[in-house]
Amino acid sequence: MVVNSPVTYRAGIIGLLFSVLIGVGGQHVANILNAPNFAYTHIPMCLLIPFLALILAPNAWLKSRKPELALSPSELLIIFSMGLIASIVPDWAMNWYLMSAITVPRYYASPENQWENKFFEYLPDWLVLDRITAKGFFEGHAPGGIIPWASWATPMFWWFSLIIAMLFVGACMVVILRKQWVDYERLRFPLCEISTHLIGADEESCAEGSGWPAFYRTRIFRVGFIVMLSAALYNCMTFWTGWPHIPIMGSDVFAISLGRGYPALPIRLNIFSLCFAFFINAEILFSLWFFQLVGIIQTGFMNRIGLTSASLVPGGLVSIQFIGGMIFFVLWGLWMARHHLKEVTAHAFGKSTSLDDGEELFSYRTAVFGLILGFVYIIYWLHQAGVSIPTALLFLFFLYVFYLAMARVLAEAGLVMLDLPINAHQFTVSMVGSANLSVPTLTGMTLTNAFARNWRTFTMVATAHAAWFKGHLNRMGGRLSPGRRHRGGAGGFFLWICLAFAASAASSMIYLIYAGYTLGEQSLRGGAIGSLGNGFYAMAIAWIDNATQISELEVIFLGSGGLITGLMVACRYLFYWWPLHPIGFVVGASSPIRVAFLPFFLAWLVQIILLRVGGVRLYRSVQPLFLGMLVGYVAGAGITYIVDWIWFIDTPHLYENFF
Repeated sequence: MVVNSPVTYRAGIIGLLFSVLIGVGGQHVANILNAPNFAYTHIPMCLLIPFLALILAPNAWLKSRKPELALSPSELLIIFSMGLIASIVPDWAMNWYLMSAITVPRYYASPENQWENKFFEYLPDWLVLDRITAKGFFEGHAPGGIIPWASWATPMFWWFSLIIAMLFVGACMVVILRKQWVDYERLRFPLCEISTHLIGADEESCAEGSGWPAFYRTRIFRVGFIVMLSAALYNCMTFWTGWPHIPIMGSDVFAISLGRGYPALPIRLNIFSLCFAFFINAEILFSLWFFQLVGIIQTGFMNRIGLTSASLVPGGLVSIQFIGGMIFFVLWGLWMARHHLKEVTAHAFGKSTSLDDGEELFSYRTAVFGLILGFVYIIYWLHQAGVSIPTALLFLFFLYVFYLAMARVLAEAGLVMLDLPINAHQFTVSMVGSANLSVPTLTGMTLTNAFARNWRTFTMVATAHAAWFKGHLNRMGGRLSPGRRHRGGAGGFFLWICLAFAASAASSMIYLIYAGYTLGEQSLRGGAIGSLGNGFYAMAIAWIDNATQISELEVIFLGSGGLITGLMVACRYLFYWWPLHPIGFVVGASSPIRVAFLPFFLAWLVQIILLRVGGVRLYRSVQPLFLGMLVGYVAGAGITYIVDWIWFIDTPHLYENFF
């Protein structure tokens, strides 16, 4: 059965314009207001602020005046889905990493850093800018100067050929695994649940057909909204008055230490994280903050007795242990999906199965063969960039294990601030040993900084959630007249989110290049691209000059992490009372998870009290309060950015932070 994708041309065109706004606006706000977190989270501010202000609110007004012209819940969800895909482009999402890899090496090379002597002969000219072109980008050109667009064409073409291949491989994996996650494992997708409530695409709002979503019309939602908006407005006033502000800003953090040698536990009341955390399962919330404490105690104890790691794997032995748990978590998930994967493969080869791919983004045949061809091209690209084929294969294994872990964890837990706990290229070099890799391979692995450390664009999180939205659209039945539908079949929705990415990437990248030559990159966010890129290529020097390899002790901790996760999985099956969820251990090495300790603890505590006092019914009745707090916090963010733009453009305030 093929399900028509309920995409109207009206929704598609608005979605494309919205995607351009996100791509350019998200990058511009990050540049001008030094707002590094504007595109950071998996449901970012660069999506929420313009959607609520420019799409949802005007549509609610239009629905009360001329309902026949208003967007339907399905159309709102389509626009939001396109915006979600568009948001994986600006600034920290993709542009920052990609531009650092392309622009930095030729411009910042010097006798002191020895880049030219150490690896320039192995650096592909077709992937980086020449020095003259890069100089204009970093320093800006003279008034009336011409931007050398032609010099950007070659590196952009080859980088985006890789980006498209990686995104398509990720989409193929989502198509292959979506039914396993949604239908068989019944994963909740909390971020999708929250989003449908926010935009009025939940069942209650669709049934009522009112202007504002159902949650918005409850008194408890309004209480949460007014309280958080008032707090944000008061904090804005303190910019002028010097009064003490409410400690919910990005700079408000203090640390608790258990003693010498123990890592500090950061305490920050991040309202954004708290609101999303309230929708996470209590078992997962408990495990998140519990394993952070365990990790701190374990690290401190080992530091006190001198048991430390000397390799280039960030985070030490405890982080390596958490990474072992992550690898086991993904491999176990694939083992549990083995019967489904066999059926998908058989279906792709034309055999009769019980599967129906009508609700997927595209067919299983396209997914299976697209996955194979995509991997072949990625390996070819890496090899042409200097990476040996065995190293490329091992690197891609770790890369997609970590990417799958991110997508799977977000599907079940909805950790809106989750970052990659470790970067696959660093982990690969550490596992093999830099002394065992050639300089061309190490140079090529340095270039993978452009995507291997990226937790938003390539991790399949946005695509997996867009696929969930498509399934939700099908469950909603379209709610549109046949004449207003885009007759794209099952591929119509996928086509539009592809166009959303293209619109956002093209507009955002063109704007960023233009801003660099007009203003000089060194004046944008304090030269963040140059600073990040220097770190990238300094990594190559560290690999070349220092013969490092993972130690036996680190291998033991890596294996013990997998064993611990396996035991937790077994206990969850054997004992109904088992309180620990493997996800808390799997993401334990991620820095934003540690910083979110307080929001996780508070959300868990509130959930436990509500469930003990009034059960699930009371817990659900309080959900609008946290949605109201979230919308009020987002509205406060928008107002704060406007205030900074008008009055504090040279000294903007850090509204939120996740590190």
